[in-house]
Amino acid sequence: MKDIEIVKYTDEFKQEVNEFIINIKLHEFDIDNVTYNNQPDLKDIKGTYIDAGGQFWLALLDGKIVGTIALTRMKNNNSALKRVYVDENIRNMKIGKKMLDHVIQNAHDDGIKSIYLGTIDKFEAAQHFYRKNGFHRIPKEELPKDFPLVKVDNIFYYKDI
Repeated sequence: MKDIEIVKYTDEFKQEVNEFIINIKLHEFDIDNVTYNNQPDLKDIKGTYIDAGGQFWLALLDGKIVGTIALTRMKNNNSALKRVYVDENIRNMKIGKKMLDHVIQNAHDDGIKSIYLGTIDKFEAAQHFYRKNGFHRIPKEELPKDFPLVKVDNIFYYKDI
């Protein structure tokens, strides 16, 4: 097996990224009514993330997407971690850690000071992953005012970098 390659998103990956994320949300997370049309950021990944000062990275294994991770830039050198997904068949390969380390290094190089994120209480493995990587749980009220809230998120974390 080849090494995992972390590459910056380009529009040539648009369809594959959308299929990858929507498939995980529908089949693994059991989130109903997930479509391309109700995921507005996925319609314009470059504009939503990269052109707005953020990041969107892909983990590739043998040229196939096996992970995604994104960061939106907020005011005051803050950012929000978004779209963290890893193919369930290869989760024990430390792909999430590799992607997170990559994002943190790039965010630091871009002058970002803090990363915030939201998740759902039932995603216990994700919460463990974030805590293990230095994120601290905070109440919703401590999120920056410009944090991009997602309705279903009910647990929040942050990390200074």
